[in-house]
Amino acid sequence: METNWPASADGFELDADIAGTPNDLLSRSRELYSAFVRAGALILWRADMAGRMTAVAGWQAVTGRPDHEALGRGYLERFHHDDRHLLDFRNREISDTVQAECRLLDKQGRWRWVRARGVLIAASRGFPSELVGTIEDIHDQRLALERARYLAERDALTGLGNRRTLIDQLIRLHGKEATATVVMLDVNRFKEINELHGHQTGDRFLVRLGQLLVAAAPPHSVCARMGGDEFCVVVADAAEAEAFCARLDATRLTGVSIADLQIPFGFTAGIANAVWDVPDPVSTVLRHADLALFAARSAGRAAAHFGPAMQEEADARQQLSGLIALACRNDEFFLEYQPIIAIDSGETVSFEALVRWQHPQMGRIQPAVFVPLAEQNGTIAQLGRWVLSKACADLAAADPRLRINLNVSARQLLEPGFADAARDIARAHGVDPQRITLELTESSNMAAVATSPELARLRSHGFRTALDDFGTEYAVLSHVSSGQFDAIKLSREFIVGCCCEDRARTVLRHVINLCDDLGMDVVAEGIETRGEFDCLRAAGVRLMQGFHFDRPGRLRARA
Repeated sequence: METNWPASADGFELDADIAGTPNDLLSRSRELYSAFVRAGALILWRADMAGRMTAVAGWQAVTGRPDHEALGRGYLERFHHDDRHLLDFRNREISDTVQAECRLLDKQGRWRWVRARGVLIAASRGFPSELVGTIEDIHDQRLALERARYLAERDALTGLGNRRTLIDQLIRLHGKEATATVVMLDVNRFKEINELHGHQTGDRFLVRLGQLLVAAAPPHSVCARMGGDEFCVVVADAAEAEAFCARLDATRLTGVSIADLQIPFGFTAGIANAVWDVPDPVSTVLRHADLALFAARSAGRAAAHFGPAMQEEADARQQLSGLIALACRNDEFFLEYQPIIAIDSGETVSFEALVRWQHPQMGRIQPAVFVPLAEQNGTIAQLGRWVLSKACADLAAADPRLRINLNVSARQLLEPGFADAARDIARAHGVDPQRITLELTESSNMAAVATSPELARLRSHGFRTALDDFGTEYAVLSHVSSGQFDAIKLSREFIVGCCCEDRARTVLRHVINLCDDLGMDVVAEGIETRGEFDCLRAAGVRLMQGFHFDRPGRLRARA
């Protein structure tokens, strides 16, 4: 086939003194262009303005078919059916350049991504307008780009979409003005799965859960993992959201199968409908779903739909969050004390210090509201120092035999220097640290706290320690036997269960026997009725506190 390639090209002129005759020059030129094709897996081409190929080189090297089969419109047969329109110039206005990325069937019978480029050579000196260009193999680059795009839009562990995928879907639905409902959900007690079975099993659990989400969701929905054990699903409306939660709840009953394990799970969901005529509607619906999730979790419910009151409560929490540090400086906090009673003698053996907040405009604010806020915004350390200092001041003015219990957060105990700071506060008020028991509430990072150097240092300074709210979801007997605690305090939920169920009472008796053997005290808090008192006394509990005995009040100073 005569290709009519020029005998030279810019930067590649042939030396006539060496090459010899014009035929030799032409032959050598063809050898050079053939080498270019082999070196770069290129196809060189010429075409008329109707898209008919008039010359080609390298077609056989790439496709395995003779070059002449590409002439005319024969080249189109080797391109993917869905891509042919990109290369067919019939009835199209051609600009100075053309470019298209498409799939070409190679000589191994595989579809490969190529980039076709061409430039227009205008008619001149009797020659008609024509296009010349190359077809370049970009398969590896295209696959790498698609892989990078996939990773950018997918969660690496589960293969579900990620936050970006979710936002893109909501933006598309917004553009179509289609209805959308967001279901934000997280796994209850997921940290227990990691602690009991290891993080590798925890990862496999998340992968399997992602598959369950996809199976329970409608076909047109988008499922995404937002991070950790939090997932999000976009469905059409609230009815689909409720049906999805119901289907997922049905799978919860059988649990997740991983190897020989059958792991039960629960979830909490927040549901919010998208409203497109508000500023930044995508961020708004995600925030609303998150607020609904928070409300469901706080109320102990499986799911909650967003309502305007949730936003008002969130705004109020945000306002309070910014006032905690100021309240510490303005002495808006105060302490009340509830006695801990030895039931055999009826004597008060200690008082638990309970922090209260009296805001000048908003009135009494409950600890259940402001303490979690202090944990979240980082002011818990400042609040904790105020409570310890105030309690030590009250203790210094009280009977020297009196002891107090104080609540300490896990976040405080993980701060380097906390133990020494607590010792210095006690010394400044002339209080022996042995008169102070620090109660640590069980939490998801209890394992880190139990082995914290600060906890050991507190005990070396003479402070006593108690494991508070024992019997909640993070209770682990290894914490009881760790030697880091002098007492446990039974949670209100655990106590209610013990007073209603024989099995729970059996567990309680064994816990009491274990603590007796380890020399640890057992305190039951939140005792409200005579029935609870009698039940716990029969089980062997000898230290109690609660409204049944006395309500919190001010600590009386020495006479």
